[in-house]
Amino acid sequence: MKQFIVLCSTILLGIAIFKLIMGESDDSIINTVKEVWQSELVIKTRLP
Repeated sequence: MKQFIVLCSTILLGIAIFKLIMGESDDSIINTVKEVWQSELVIKTRLP
C-alpha cells in the first residue's frame, strides 16, 4: 500500500512540475524564458 501511495504522489508531483514549466499561462517558465530570449535578440540586433 505504501508503494502505491508513493507511486501516485510521484506521478502527481511530475504533473505539477510539468504544468509549472510548460503551462499555458503567462507566468510559466517556458514563456518567461521565451520573453527573455526575444528581448536579448532585440538588444543584440540593435548593437553594431
